Amino acid sequence: MDVEHSSGTAEVDLREFVVRPDATVVGDDGVGGVLVASLTYAGRLARRVGELVGVGDLRSIEVVGRRRLTVGVTWTPAGEGTYRAVDAALPARLVPAFTVVGAVDTSAAVGHCLTRVLGVEGVRWAVLVLIDSRVVAAEGERHDAPHLAEAGNRVLAVLGSLGDRHATGFVRLGFEQDAVVGAQVGRHALVVRCGATDDAVLLAVLDEVRAVLAGHDLSLVPPPAAPEVDKVPAAAAVDAPVVAPPPLVGARFGGGQRAERPRRGRFAR
Repeated sequence: MDVEHSSGTAEVDLREFVVRPDATVVGDDGVGGVLVASLTYAGRLARRVGELVGVGDLRSIEVVGRRRLTVGVTWTPAGEGTYRAVDAALPARLVPAFTVVGAVDTSAAVGHCLTRVLGVEGVRWAVLVLIDSRVVAAEGERHDAPHLAEAGNRVLAVLGSLGDRHATGFVRLGFEQDAVVGAQVGRHALVVRCGATDDAVLLAVLDEVRAVLAGHDLSLVPPPAAPEVDKVPAAAAVDAPVVAPPPLVGARFGGGQRAERPRRGRFAR
């Protein structure tokens, strides 16, 4: 449903709709059902992200851009989702212009950006995933966790399924334990695991990241080096004691060692 709340001269553009497990829709998404279809597809992708990252089941999807789409998600035992969505207009936000001084190596620029993201309170780790699904940079707690590339690939797909609604913002996937934030950086994606964060602070840092990386070809960034494994020094070789062979036994050898016979002289009788 579309709701317009009037208070003097101010109006709030608000849309509410529910998508049930049998695909029936109550209300109107305002774009002819396109958002409904995108949302159910994104929900299936996002649920798998939680399994890969180890943060539990999907509980919410939030898209922040020109509008704010907030979606509560519940699941049936059969794994079918119910999506309760509220789509509200946001005040126009002026994206600040940044001036990058001096030539900066692409890898150094990416490292700087991830450090800035980690400086946001609540952020645990951040990775940069390219459009070809390669993870080229990662920083923070447990950023080398298994399946991270696959999780990043699915976040890329979630961003793609929701169109340009988040082009100047981000998508936050809320799980039982934490949240995973995806932000579009050109054709690529920044993927962040975090707890509670301040939206204004996060948006300001993402604005900076997009500006710094805008002039770089991120496909040239080499993948992060594999973590070094501590080498265990080989144990020093110990000379084994020499053990005399056991005596020969049996009928052939007379049941023991043969006594040495005295040697006779050459001309003895």
